[in-house]
Amino acid sequence: MNNIQRCITGETFCAKFSKGEFQSIYNQTASNFKELITIEQFMELTSSFNTGVQNYSLESETRLTDHLRHYLWLDNEKIKAISVTFDHDDVIHSLLLAPYETYPETDNEFSKNTYMLPIQDEWFVFWGGANQFINYHYEIKEQRYAYDLVIVNDGQSYRDIPTSNEDFYAFNKEVVAPCDGRVVKVVNSIVDNELGSTNVSNPEGNYVIIQHANNEYSLIAHFKQNSIVVEEGQLIKQSQLVGLCGNSGNSSEPHIHFQVMNSYNHHNGKSIRIRFLGDYEPIQGDFVKPSN
Repeated sequence: MNNIQRCITGETFCAKFSKGEFQSIYNQTASNFKELITIEQFMELTSSFNTGVQNYSLESETRLTDHLRHYLWLDNEKIKAISVTFDHDDVIHSLLLAPYETYPETDNEFSKNTYMLPIQDEWFVFWGGANQFINYHYEIKEQRYAYDLVIVNDGQSYRDIPTSNEDFYAFNKEVVAPCDGRVVKVVNSIVDNELGSTNVSNPEGNYVIIQHANNEYSLIAHFKQNSIVVEEGQLIKQSQLVGLCGNSGNSSEPHIHFQVMNSYNHHNGKSIRIRFLGDYEPIQGDFVKPSN
């Protein structure tokens, strides 16, 4: 592995890829990656992807955990993207070649109101940003600019070997209002998932929708069962306690889902890119605090 470490890193990957050193790249991938695609298939895909490309430039570099770092490169026309995840030994765990699709008509439209993240502690942005490689919500217009937040300590979101929701740092943490508004929807009775199971029938789990000025609405989802302390019709202030983080709904571990939208109905409304306090926009890999 030491020889592989010196061969390709996050800093040298794109130069190697541009030169067509696909065999070396494949040799450095993890064993489960090699189980998904043969060297012959990999060589065919990568060589065809390079066709017509003059160069690649680094778009983003984000830390996923203490051991995993994600890199995203775009070609000179910004129509092709290479997404790669390295571990601390420079083993490649994921490599995705895909079109770089954007939605400029909504990417350039920010919320009229200014929001804070609905948190009281330091959290980690697991999904967030304006492309599909750092935010899996991005391709769904109803959730395009949503955030998924967890709490991470020492590179992990849980203590030891987790056996229950209580082993996750985010579970039971306070969730607060992101902006002044009026509560228009509360669901509070969904049972929290046991580890290893999800509730696809009630994907939001326990959730709150808050109406804000300028016909904007925020959705906060996956609260702990019966932890929501606000009621429908209630006026609330920014930073006011709403409930506790749980693991309800279509959720694989305790976390917060947060988005702003243009409709009370989150199933057919449009997600709005959020204007945050201080004009700071968090993305995947960022640690964020209430001041953000």
